[in-house]
Amino acid sequence: MATNAVSRTQEERSRDMRALLVEATLDCLQAEGFHGASLSVILAHAGVSRGAWAHHFSSKQDLIAAAAEAMMADAAAAARTVAETLDGHEDRFMALIEQVWQRFYCGRHRDVLFELVVACRTDRALADRLRPVFVDLIESFRSAWGSATPDATGGGDLLTLTLFVLRGMAMQEMLAQSADGQAPLRRLWTGLARDYLQARHERPLGRPAGGPPLGAVR
Repeated sequence: MATNAVSRTQEERSRDMRALLVEATLDCLQAEGFHGASLSVILAHAGVSRGAWAHHFSSKQDLIAAAAEAMMADAAAAARTVAETLDGHEDRFMALIEQVWQRFYCGRHRDVLFELVVACRTDRALADRLRPVFVDLIESFRSAWGSATPDATGGGDLLTLTLFVLRGMAMQEMLAQSADGQAPLRRLWTGLARDYLQARHERPLGRPAGGPPLGAVR
């Protein structure tokens, strides 16, 4: 029993140390950027020695990849619970887009996400490691999206496009350093997306508004 207790304590200490290093890495990626977040900067921020760090990660790249995986996994878990926050909202669709914006395209998550995306352009090992995590995040968004638009046809592609649109807005917001200057554009996009889904739901798939099915001879 004593051995098991000691073993569990060691596991807890190891888990806590990894969590501390991960949080420090994410903080430094936001504050210093991918290239500015050197191992020395990260360890100083965490208050951890190189010797202690070396027991948990094999390299700086390994640490950054682990931090990115943790952030994206947390985001995926949060995305799966977004639907639970929509109850009571008269406009669940608008509420969903606002929840996605606030949780994933503002603050540290936004800043670190852009640092990682740029880094993945030239670091193929990092890109390969993070690709499954990004896929899981998209699938989690699909689940939340379906709860807000349960009868929508073609909603999956619109979800992907919506995420890309929000990502572009987030980049502009970051460059302009404005306080949610994209809110009018989000409302505009929400209206366009709602109209598209409504139109797809009200007519047979492939039939354009006011005309015969696509490909039909006039």
